[in-house]
Amino acid sequence: MITKIINRSILILIVFSVAAFAQQKAFIQQAAQEKISGEESYPVYARPFLERFNKANGIDEAQLSKERVLNKTNKTAWNFVVGSQKNWWASDLASNTFYTTPTTCRAVGSTCYIFVEDSLWTNGRVTQAAVDSVRIAFDSKTPANSSKGIYQTDVETFGDPPNVDGDSKIIIFILNIKDGYTGTGGYVAGYFYSVNQSMTHANSNKAEIYYLDANPLNLKSANGITSGMKTTAHEFQHMIHWNYIPSSEIFFNEGWSLVAEVVNGYSLNNQSYFVGESNHYLLDWRSNDNTAVLKDYSRAARFSLYLKEQFGTAILKNYLSNKINGVTGLNYYMTSVGSRTFSSVLVDWWLANFLNENVGNTHPEWVYTYTPITKVSSNVTYTNPNITNGMTSGLYKYSAEYLTFNSAKNLKINFNTVGNGYIQIKAIKVGANTKVIENVTPGTDYAVPDLGTTYSSVTFMIYHNNGNDGFTGPTVYTFNSTGTAVHTVQEIAYDTKEPTGVYDWPIGDSVAVVFSGIQGAKLDSIKVALRTLSPLQGGVWRLANSTSGTPLLGKKLAVPITVSGNTYVTGTYPPHWTNWGKVDLRSYNIDASTNFVVSFVIDGKYQGGGFPNGPNRVMSTYQQSSNSRTYTASSGAWFNYYVDNVSPQDSFIVYIIRAYVSSGPTGVNEPIELLPSSFSLEQNYPNPFNPSTVISYQLPVAGHVSLKVFDMLGREVATLIDEFQQAGKYNSQFSILNSELSSGVYFYTLTAGNKIETKKMLLLK
Repeated sequence: MITKIINRSILILIVFSVAAFAQQKAFIQQAAQEKISGEESYPVYARPFLERFNKANGIDEAQLSKERVLNKTNKTAWNFVVGSQKNWWASDLASNTFYTTPTTCRAVGSTCYIFVEDSLWTNGRVTQAAVDSVRIAFDSKTPANSSKGIYQTDVETFGDPPNVDGDSKIIIFILNIKDGYTGTGGYVAGYFYSVNQSMTHANSNKAEIYYLDANPLNLKSANGITSGMKTTAHEFQHMIHWNYIPSSEIFFNEGWSLVAEVVNGYSLNNQSYFVGESNHYLLDWRSNDNTAVLKDYSRAARFSLYLKEQFGTAILKNYLSNKINGVTGLNYYMTSVGSRTFSSVLVDWWLANFLNENVGNTHPEWVYTYTPITKVSSNVTYTNPNITNGMTSGLYKYSAEYLTFNSAKNLKINFNTVGNGYIQIKAIKVGANTKVIENVTPGTDYAVPDLGTTYSSVTFMIYHNNGNDGFTGPTVYTFNSTGTAVHTVQEIAYDTKEPTGVYDWPIGDSVAVVFSGIQGAKLDSIKVALRTLSPLQGGVWRLANSTSGTPLLGKKLAVPITVSGNTYVTGTYPPHWTNWGKVDLRSYNIDASTNFVVSFVIDGKYQGGGFPNGPNRVMSTYQQSSNSRTYTASSGAWFNYYVDNVSPQDSFIVYIIRAYVSSGPTGVNEPIELLPSSFSLEQNYPNPFNPSTVISYQLPVAGHVSLKVFDMLGREVATLIDEFQQAGKYNSQFSILNSELSSGVYFYTLTAGNKIETKKMLLLK
């Protein structure tokens, strides 16, 4: 299934694809067989709906929660059996009214009663098989553990649920949640509503009840169950959270629920929203903005996952059992188990987001164990080191931003924090085989004399580490820097994986990649991974500056341009794609300081494999986030597609188009090709590894290349590469999946011409 994201809405649709690889064909065929193309929907979180409902009905959940101390009356357990009938209260989230609906108990599990709205049972929307799937997931089986259900996993991770009804079982009420869904767009997949814990509210069910949707959520499909039970893990944590801290700060309550999804084996909340918004107040929650709040969910998921990885699930459970809300509660736990504080953990988290690497094997606090995690990128990259009174838009409290300098030598910089002692700075110096992190003192010169030699770049992480700063807006700082500009050509590439195929978009559609500008740079060339040898027309535009509609292409910078392939690939895809087309753009003198777009139009019907001179297509792959966009002529709009109807995790379509920009002194005419100057074999990463690792190397000249893996006795265990390769930089993956290799030291050897180099790596099972 392919989903498209456009401005403030998300839509789902099937797009037919002709893939050059069997794996992509299989994926598309599987999506079609699931017959989910007509749903055109996606789950959204319930909290904004409930907040609007409360406001419309004058309900203060925090005030109702105070009844807990008064609820001392023992209540007889429900003791429902299959066939028990009851009218339950529900909330119409569209009209903001309460209503009752007849239901029947369709299953009794060890931890739950499952009631189904009678109308859904009658029309066949819910079957016994669907009910049993829900019961099994809640009672006894999740993706994380085949013998432990959501109930046990959440209870062990967070604590006990409330029990106002005297019955230890949770009531799961399957119904058509009335949320305004009209056939497309977002729908509420499930929710916990604390009003049901009240013994006095007229519309309370006076029970631990969880609402689970069955329309449009399809509980009869594997994808529907996955989506529904991921939501269930999330909302059951809210029920537990309420039992300990009913008026908890939303950020931590939602963060814990997002971690509940992960500990139950479901995917982490989409991280693409966070990657571009590191400079935002950590604890902010924008419930009144349906688009912005997605970024809040993304940020809360990432931070809470980091806490769980650093401290284990104990921090989640103790935070609740201590009943101390917010940052104070986290500080209380952190200081009770060690020397770290919330402030110090925040700094490590900001570093982990940029590095995601155990630097020097001494900083596990700077790396995530969960994969995949997308690193945040620099907010601004400078290629000219000579800057007077440089500034950004400012820094929010409990946030960080990253400024990178490259293409320079002998950098010296001085930051002026305008007297705000909350702003602090760290320098991240990056070399070929090393990274060094140092503190930078505001108001004093900080020098990087070995930039351009030992280090290829230095990134300054500027962060505001005090949430009590009364100033609500961004805090401005400035800097002055000097150095020697160096003429260099650097690649801007957003694709990190090999191509998986092409998409057969209709004639008249277009594909594009949006590139972030680099201060002081000029656009030298672009390279495009193509399928056939035919020419493909397109251009370069300034990114449109508009807040309405879906424009993408602004001022024309180089239109039209033509790119053609040069090597037609037959059979299976090679480990490294060979059919690249290049366009030299130096004569256009394009300023690459601000964002620009490279786009190509679909000008003919794709003929599939075996037609090297047929209409061309840009190769694509899938990743966790994407700068790629697709224009559909039928809608007249640009979209960002992903190919997973349950979660966009690691499945955004990425078109393989790269830009090359130059910087430094003018008047220098150097070749554009970024070819390595020396033979090099890098240390594998990660190391130690399990189950896979990546080996990088570079070749200064073309030739036959072999890359092999050997055990301690010199026996060959794998041949990764054995072919002719052009000069360039390469990555090769070594995986032990489906192998019987044991833990220990292994060696990998790269041979190219008369050059041979060997390194060792460690497998830990």
